[in-house]
Amino acid sequence: MNVPPSSTVRKVRYLPVWEIRLRLWHWTNLLVVLLLFESYLLFNWHKELGLTHPTTVFFQKIHIYLGYAFILLFLGRLHLLFRGAPVSRFREIVPEFKGRGLFRTLREEIHHHLSPPRDAEGKLLPPADPGHNQLARFLYLPLLTVVIPVQIVSGILWSSVKWGFWPLPFLKTLPDPLHHKINETLSNIHAACMYLLLGFIGGHLFGIVLHEVTFRSDILSSMIHGSKPLTEAEIPEYEKVTGNRLPRENEQT
Repeated sequence: MNVPPSSTVRKVRYLPVWEIRLRLWHWTNLLVVLLLFESYLLFNWHKELGLTHPTTVFFQKIHIYLGYAFILLFLGRLHLLFRGAPVSRFREIVPEFKGRGLFRTLREEIHHHLSPPRDAEGKLLPPADPGHNQLARFLYLPLLTVVIPVQIVSGILWSSVKWGFWPLPFLKTLPDPLHHKINETLSNIHAACMYLLLGFIGGHLFGIVLHEVTFRSDILSSMIHGSKPLTEAEIPEYEKVTGNRLPRENEQT
């Protein structure tokens, strides 16, 4: 089993990567998603939990209001995709195939994480991803372009059907059994997207732990202070993404 070198001997530079707006969005969005899931569990399992009808209704409406907050956060992320700092933009969540096919790219990226190569000094080389990890981009892209939009649309329609909320309050007045069928369908779609989102969060956390254990980096804290530890091998890609030219170790200052 390969043992990564100590972080004290790895030559890294801490460089600014994540802008403050992205970091605020990241942690606020995580909090809202967890509250959404908690409120969903409370009203969906109201019988098992012994909740009264008014309490169940309360959590359903809290869930809807949190959903509106989630929509605002999603719109904020869309803004950063097109108007944010270089690492926050859309091109930085799109996987780079570099002439490779989809499955070959996935296979090579997974192999690099599970069996990373070493440099001439025997140090493990992390993937040259100063921003979003290439492997994780295969999750980011469908999440932001498919899963979350479907979740938002189904949630908005469900709130209209169930409670007559904006933007289509008349859906609440649809006759049964049509009303019941639409309500159940939207609820199931919305719940499925929620579980997919939670699966992404779980996979994201697993990837962070794997990266921390393998490369002895403090990548998790980088989303707090904004700076990411990058090796010299990652500097060229960092310069390409940010457009900033950095001095090398062998260059005189």
